[in-house]
Amino acid sequence: MYTPGSAGHSALKQAGRLLQKQVVDVSKWAGSAWGVGGVGFLLAPGSLSVVSLVAGGAAGVTLAVWRWRKPSTWRRWLQGALAERRVGRVLNQLRREGWGVLHDRRVPRSRANLDHVLIHPSGRFLVYVDTKAWHAAKAVIRVTGGRLMYGPWPQGDKADTVRWEANRLNQKIGLDVVPVIAVDRGKVNGDHLIFRGVHVVNADMLLDVLDGLRPMPLPNRDRVRQITRNIEREFVVAR
Repeated sequence: MYTPGSAGHSALKQAGRLLQKQVVDVSKWAGSAWGVGGVGFLLAPGSLSVVSLVAGGAAGVTLAVWRWRKPSTWRRWLQGALAERRVGRVLNQLRREGWGVLHDRRVPRSRANLDHVLIHPSGRFLVYVDTKAWHAAKAVIRVTGGRLMYGPWPQGDKADTVRWEANRLNQKIGLDVVPVIAVDRGKVNGDHLIFRGVHVVNADMLLDVLDGLRPMPLPNRDRVRQITRNIEREFVVAR
């Protein structure tokens, strides 16, 4: 279930808010057309009143369909929430190996959220994982000409944002942070690349990449628990 602190919870709530807004918008447009048809029904003589009412209804349906199909960000937020949920399930497996795993944390004094925060079993460093639903057909994620590209779309600013969010973790917690972009159901050239210090990896290869980041020091569960509490205090659950 999507509960506060679970992967994708705040993104799903935002999708719901935007969907509700679009439903209200569609209803208003359809209602206006029906209203005009109703006025025509009352004022038009004879059979024209029926024609006016039918025309108003048809226009209402047409406008409703048009407004519903109009691009809306709620679908993008829903895709993001589902992607975060899938990646979160993968990362939750790491708890069995002594990793600390947190999801959907709010960055203080900003509108940014941290999708997934991992504490290495040694307690010596953190991994910040940001999920991206970059899965347009035939759109390969690659680095070309010094730019991170998702199909024809440059994404260097997204990598910069991930580095900034990782830096906020470093400033608050005082540990090194490895920034990672996990691409859900997309295609990263070579499965894994590094751009400006940010690892960009296919989500189905994420655990392999995490295993290979650094040699495995001895686990320290007490330290992991303490760092987890510190992160929970400094980065509260996103709402």
